[in-house]
Amino acid sequence: MMSSATHAGTVDDTEPIMISGVYRSGTTFLTAMLGAHPEIRASSSTVKFLRFCLNRYGDMGVRENRAALIADTHARIRKRWKLSLDEQGILRQADLSASPSYALMYDLIMQDMLGQGAGKRVRWAEKLAAQWEDIPIFLQMFPRGKAIHIFRDPRDVAVSYKLMTFEPGNTFLDAAFNFRGSAEYLEQLTQQFPDRVLAVRAEDVARAPEHHARLMCDFLGLTYSPSMIDAGKLQADGEDWASNTSFGTTYKTLPDARPRWPEHLSRAETIFIELVSQPHFSRLGYQTSGFIPDKGEWDRMFDFVTEPFLDERFRTWLTTGRGSQGYRTDPYEYEMRLVFPERFAG
Repeated sequence: MMSSATHAGTVDDTEPIMISGVYRSGTTFLTAMLGAHPEIRASSSTVKFLRFCLNRYGDMGVRENRAALIADTHARIRKRWKLSLDEQGILRQADLSASPSYALMYDLIMQDMLGQGAGKRVRWAEKLAAQWEDIPIFLQMFPRGKAIHIFRDPRDVAVSYKLMTFEPGNTFLDAAFNFRGSAEYLEQLTQQFPDRVLAVRAEDVARAPEHHARLMCDFLGLTYSPSMIDAGKLQADGEDWASNTSFGTTYKTLPDARPRWPEHLSRAETIFIELVSQPHFSRLGYQTSGFIPDKGEWDRMFDFVTEPFLDERFRTWLTTGRGSQGYRTDPYEYEMRLVFPERFAG
C-alpha cells in the first residue's frame, strides 16, 4: 500500500495525529481523550480521508478535481455528522499552492473543519479504524505527524462487535483475524518508526488513565492536561465516545477494564479467537482462558469457517500465516450509498 504515498505529496508545517485500531477496540474513547487536550482538536470517523479521498479524485493539480473532492467530503460529513466546511475557502487556499496535493487537501479540510472560529492553525487528530496499513502513508504525507494504535483483547472486541454489528452470521469472529493482522503490522511499524508510532492497550489505559495520558503527551511532545481524564471534557467531532458502547448505557465516568467476554462468548468462540490470535495474543500480554476443546467444540469451530467470509479469512491465515485488515462490508461503498444513493441507482 506504500505505492499510494508516492502520489500523495507532503505537508511539512503541520503535526497531525492518526488514531488507529481494530473496530470496537477503544478508538473512539482514545480520540476523545486526545481531543480533550487544549492543544488538540479531534475528529472521530468523519472525514476518513485515507479511505474516502486519497487517490480517488485524480490529479490534485487539476482544480476541478480538488473541487469535487471537497464537495463530496462536505456532503458526507454534513449528512452523516452535521458538520460543515467552507468549500470555497478551502479551494482558494489550495489555489495558492504551487503544487496542490492530496496531503495539502487533507490538511486544509481538517484545519477548516476543526479550526473554525479558532483564528489559528490547529493540531488535529483523526480516528480511522481498521486501516493501520495506511499509517506509513500518513507518516509520509505529514513528516511531523504521528500515529497512536490501540489494542484491545480480541475476545472483548468480538463481543462488542457481536452485540452491535449488522453483519450476518459469525462475522464478529473476524475480530481475531483483524487483531492478528494489526499486531503483525504494528510490530513492524513500532520498530521502523519508534518515535512516530505508539501502541497502547485499552485495558491499560482504563486501569491507569493518567499514566497513559502522560505517556501519550510525552510521545506527542505535549504537556499533560488533567482534562484528558475528565469524562465530562472528553470530546471529538463525529462519534460520541460516551454512547458508543454495545451495552446499552452512556458512560458517565471513564470506561473500566472489566472483561466482557466470559459472559457473552461460548467456549468454542473463545477458543477460536485465542487460536487465531496467537502468538500475538500472549505477546501483547493477554491471558488465555485455558479452555481445551472437546470434539463438539472442534466441530463447532469447523462450522464457523464453513461460512464463506470466515472461510476466506481462515484460508488466508493458513496459507500465508497472516491476519487481515478491514470489514466484511466495504465501508467505502456502504457510506457512499447512504450519502449519494443517486450514484448507485440501478
